[in-house]
Amino acid sequence: MRPRSASEWRSFWRHGGEDALAAVLGSIWPPLGTASGEERDATAERVALLLGSAAPLRALAAELGRIRGELGAEADPACDAAAAEAVHRWFETQRPVGGVLCDS
Repeated sequence: MRPRSASEWRSFWRHGGEDALAAVLGSIWPPLGTASGEERDATAERVALLLGSAAPLRALAAELGRIRGELGAEADPACDAAAAEAVHRWFETQRPVGGVLCDS
């Protein structure tokens, strides 16, 4: 079940949510495939803030697009949207999704 209150969110994040989100992003979003652990953690934190605030999918996809640019990867809005949907689905169920979703 997805965390609903601020205290549930903090507990989820502290007890493995951060690592799980970073792992999900690393496995489904190619720009993090070669990123450092620090970059992966920073990306997970940025995405987590959006997830925790119930931001719409388009905001999550836009943030992934910004992060993609910061990582020096070419723009790929379709891949970012697919990754946003997968992360949102993972967050809603708290079960990891598997496999890279796109080739970039």
